[in-house]
Amino acid sequence: MTADEKEGNQKHDIEQKKSFPATESGNTHDPNEVDWDGPADPHNPRNWSAWRRGMLVGIITCVVFSTSIASSAVAPAVPQILREFNSNNAEIGTLVVTIELLGTGVGPILMGPMSEVVGRRIIYNCANVGFSAFTIGCALTPSLGGLVVLRFLQGCAASCSLNNAGGTISDLVPIHRRGFAMSMYSVGFLLGPAVGPVAGSFLAAAKGWRWVFWLLLILNGTMGVICALAYTETYAPVILEWKVKKLRKKTGNQALYAKDQRQLPVRTVLKRAITRPVKMFLFCPVVTGLAVYNAVVYGFTYLLFSTFSVVFEDQYHFDQGRLGLVYLGLAIGFLVSLSIASMVNDRTHARLSRKHGAPKPEFRLESLIYGAIAIPIGFFIYGWTAQYYVDSAVPIVATGIVGFGVMFTFIPFNVYMIDAYTKYAANAIAAGNILRSLSAALLPLVGVPLYNRLGYGWGNSLLAFVSLGLGAMSLLFRKYGEEWRRKFSVRLD
Repeated sequence: MTADEKEGNQKHDIEQKKSFPATESGNTHDPNEVDWDGPADPHNPRNWSAWRRGMLVGIITCVVFSTSIASSAVAPAVPQILREFNSNNAEIGTLVVTIELLGTGVGPILMGPMSEVVGRRIIYNCANVGFSAFTIGCALTPSLGGLVVLRFLQGCAASCSLNNAGGTISDLVPIHRRGFAMSMYSVGFLLGPAVGPVAGSFLAAAKGWRWVFWLLLILNGTMGVICALAYTETYAPVILEWKVKKLRKKTGNQALYAKDQRQLPVRTVLKRAITRPVKMFLFCPVVTGLAVYNAVVYGFTYLLFSTFSVVFEDQYHFDQGRLGLVYLGLAIGFLVSLSIASMVNDRTHARLSRKHGAPKPEFRLESLIYGAIAIPIGFFIYGWTAQYYVDSAVPIVATGIVGFGVMFTFIPFNVYMIDAYTKYAANAIAAGNILRSLSAALLPLVGVPLYNRLGYGWGNSLLAFVSLGLGAMSLLFRKYGEEWRRKFSVRLD
């Protein structure tokens, strides 16, 4: 482990002690308490070699990509699906796309907390199996209703990797490198929905919409096998609990327990784990505010995904094959801002830490301002250029500006949650993911009615005004975030 990483781990420990009150079981002099064998214990995930930790983050990033691509890959094929099932209901067509996102909002309620009870690995593996099974069901379904139900279940399974990846990053990555690690995760999470429709449009046109799901099965099935074989448990409390079980068997001392873990019934532990995301969302103002802002931005992004076919078929007369190219604007915007957003976040955090003498999670929120500016600009340009039939390249570039801003919203949000609630990172991210997924599932349903009533210009201007107003909250989080986090802390153990 490098000197920088040791320093980062020390800073993480200091911040974690500040963020959470000491538990009643935290008596370091208790001879029955089992901890790591010193700061360099090779069994501690933070002490694993850099290549091993990087490999594990990379595997989860690929799993995230293989599941997140499902949220939008089918979008260009919706007209084909409706024709096959003899339906002309545009709202049902939108629901086929967005219902998967509703599932990703329901799944974290259980899967996030469960990963902090039984470990990350078993949850990842079960979710990958479930995702592949429901994807097969989508490819073979004989009815539109069955497709909607299976898409929902597919989303529930996909939520595991989308939600727990933040916990894996917290397990393995020192505090000063989390911006870069989160950008890696963001490649899968945000790039998947952007490039999915590109492949989906061409594949559906050539082979039919069912082949979109067979492609998803091939991608996730491959990554699921790799994950099952190569991903090892990374959640430190679970690894310590395994150590305790071995020592109990070896010594016969049944009073041994893992550090900072109370000896409670499994039912009580699970109940507390499941209620943590709800408690965080309801009683932590910073979590609530950031979750609302992130949810609205994410929902507006999926509103774009779900209405591209309407806008570019009606305004620019794109056929199904060309329609996939429209999504490249968002994808390129994500990619351009990817390295910039992570670099700015890490460097800003380091600069402010040196300036103030200690790291604080709120330093991660400084770069929110860039997204708060870019997203409204992108919506304004997109809406009015589409309204007046400006060359199609211009509104596509405008969506790239939106994508650029989304990355500057997503990375600060998730890295802040990891830094502020390290031990319960998966729960903190789940609190935001639940609302974000609900927003992404429901907001697109108003897209077509919104454009029909206000037109593309004023319709997208409304989205810009809302995102601009919520973006102004980032100024409050930067100024009062630490005070609110400490004042409204909740007991999570």
